[in-house]
Amino acid sequence: MNKIDLPLSKIEQVAFLEKLRTGVANYFLRKKVTKNNRERNIFNLRDAKTIGIIFNSASAEDVDLVKKYDSYLRDMGKTVKTMGYVGLKEPAINISWWPGEAYITREEINWLYEPKEQFIHSFVQEGFDMLIDLNVNGEMPLMFVTASSKAKCKVGRYTERYSNLYDVMIETDETKTLKYFLRNVDTYMEMLNKGRNVETAKH
Repeated sequence: MNKIDLPLSKIEQVAFLEKLRTGVANYFLRKKVTKNNRERNIFNLRDAKTIGIIFNSASAEDVDLVKKYDSYLRDMGKTVKTMGYVGLKEPAINISWWPGEAYITREEINWLYEPKEQFIHSFVQEGFDMLIDLNVNGEMPLMFVTASSKAKCKVGRYTERYSNLYDVMIETDETKTLKYFLRNVDTYMEMLNKGRNVETAKH
């Protein structure tokens, strides 16, 4: 019998296009990492004077955690800048959770999930001593921010696929929360304070 190819359902079409979109986006993300000429150095929290933070700001709980972490770093005498991503159709409520901070919304990214240059330029050109990527859910727009950043030391969650994105990677259970990951960031950066070799931390 001849095989009959039935037309894809609407759900299947959406899934196919999303897979294609993500695949192409990953290709351009990798190219951006290799083209990003920056000064690289390993800093710990004690020595880093300027710190950038990026995070997914879709939940009030996570925004509150990042606010507290921001305050914690400022109390240590750090200069801190944050950038959040709101991947919702109506981002206004989420943005109001932390007035005055920089946000990217769905309106400010292109088809490949890459934020438009004018919305992230000043942040990614900042030569932070350290960029802490709290993007534990793997939001692609924030990965592009990390890839574009001129930060000297990029810290993020370990994922084999994006291992070249960071200078320090912290391995954590993908089911764990942002709060859990933040604890691991502090623990590992304290290990660096004690002069241990730089390698992927496993928790």
